[in-house]
Amino acid sequence: MALTRRLLLGSAGVAALGAAIYGGSRAACSFVPRNHPDFFSLLDIVPDDAAARRLGRLAIEAGLAPDGLSALGEKLAEGPLVRAAIAEPCPTTRAELLRDGCAADFAQNRFVTLDGWVLSETEATLCAAKLLAGAA
Repeated sequence: MALTRRLLLGSAGVAALGAAIYGGSRAACSFVPRNHPDFFSLLDIVPDDAAARRLGRLAIEAGLAPDGLSALGEKLAEGPLVRAAIAEPCPTTRAELLRDGCAADFAQNRFVTLDGWVLSETEATLCAAKLLAGAA
């Protein structure tokens, strides 16, 4: 089969039409709200068990963590690694950033002892946030 000018122009027209449709859909999709991670995405990493709830309650009672979710979110966002974790869409990378933030807390002597547990301040605050988010 020989390539004719008609076949070549028709193929180019179909490709141009496909590109225009694809570009238009990409532009239209830019106005659709996306599921951006936020403070609450961090709480998926904290275990939902009795020990975490007890530690969260102890952190609040000891005054180590604010007793409101918005204040807890602000306190957590003070750390650069936690702030990066809040903005991170990938759950695996988010968890790694939180682990690094907890390790940085220990390296900077920012840890607390609750009921015999030694936790970074970030861990204690996250346990308190998980407790409050579950109660809300």
